[in-house]
Parts: sequence; C-alpha cells; structure tokens
Amino acid sequence: MIKILIVISALWGNIALSEGAAAKTQFSDYFNNLNSLKADFTQSVYTAGDIFISETAGNFSFQRPQQLRWHTIKPSEQTLLLNNNELWMIDTELEQTVLQKNQDFSKTPLYWLINKPNTLKNTPKYSHSEGGIDWYLTNQKTQPLGFGFVGKELSTISLENELDQTIYITFSNIKVNAKINPQDFALNIPSDFDVIR
Repeated sequence: MIKILIVISALWGNIALSEGAAAKTQFSDYFNNLNSLKADFTQSVYTAGDIFISETAGNFSFQRPQQLRWHTIKPSEQTLLLNNNELWMIDTELEQTVLQKNQDFSKTPLYWLINKPNTLKNTPKYSHSEGGIDWYLTNQKTQPLGFGFVGKELSTISLENELDQTIYITFSNIKVNAKINPQDFALNIPSDFDVIR
C-alpha cells in the first residue's frame, strides 16, 4: 500500500556523469528547508523490461513531522493518510478503511520527507544528470530510491519494488512550505465504511 507513495514518470536512458558531482547539494538543500509540501502527481509502473503496466494520478499534501495525505483520483479513488503514528488506507470504491500495521518507512520516499537530511548519516548522493534532471540515489542494495531535481525543485522520484518493477512519480504544481489546513490530515471515515484495524 505504501507503494502508492512511490512512482515517477521518467525513464533512464543514457547516463551522463557530471564532473561537478561534489558541488551538487539540491537534495540536502531542498529537504532540510522543507516543512510542508503540496503537489499533483502522476505515478507510472514499468516491468523490468521497461514495459508500461499502469498509471495513477492524484494529489498530495505533507507537513512535518508526520502528516501526509496521498489522494489517488484516477483510475479509482484511494487515500493514504498518515497522521502522526497512524497510517490508514481509505478505499472509496470498496468502502473500507484499513489501519496499516507495517510502518517501516525507511525504504520509501516518505522516510526522507519525515526526516531532515542534516539529522541522518546516509543521505542520497548525487549520481548523474539525464534529460535535464539531476538524480540523487540511496545506497540501499534492494529497492533503491532515486530523487530527480530540475534546478532546485524536486520533479521526480523513482523506486524499484520487490517485483523488480520500476515506479516513477512525477510531480507538478508543487507548492513548498505552503500553509495546509489541518483538516486535510483528519481521519474522516463515512459511517457506512468498514473499518479494519
């Protein structure tokens, strides 16, 4: 379910390494100064052979320390809601709400939203530039994460899941440190929904 958080619409082709890798600090600069974030997203999934599987779209809002609303609108409506220590999956079509038990965010992009880079040891490092995007990669051997920046702005996140699929999330209409209504993160469950804890 946390996979919904991780998708990015840009394929990796020819990799051009930059000689100025040491000078690039977009990742740390961006996430150290981030307190809240709102954006639209498109999430695309590809097989290991770069064959397109599916696409979803929606919007999300985030506020530190641990508040997130990831709202998928197309093709069906689902909401992933993190409010402090509780992570909920709300499926409008199935009319059910499920409390997620596994809350290990360390291999997800959410980990880097919750934690500022200056509080961590192994932050993603600049890897290469491609198609106008500067890529920062985590050093984890399984399910690696990539963060793509255009200039000083986050544009894309990539992730490999346990099925060897690559998920790309492309962001648009990003608003950094925007004022977000606290009600965006409230758990408002319709009375006719099943609640699974």
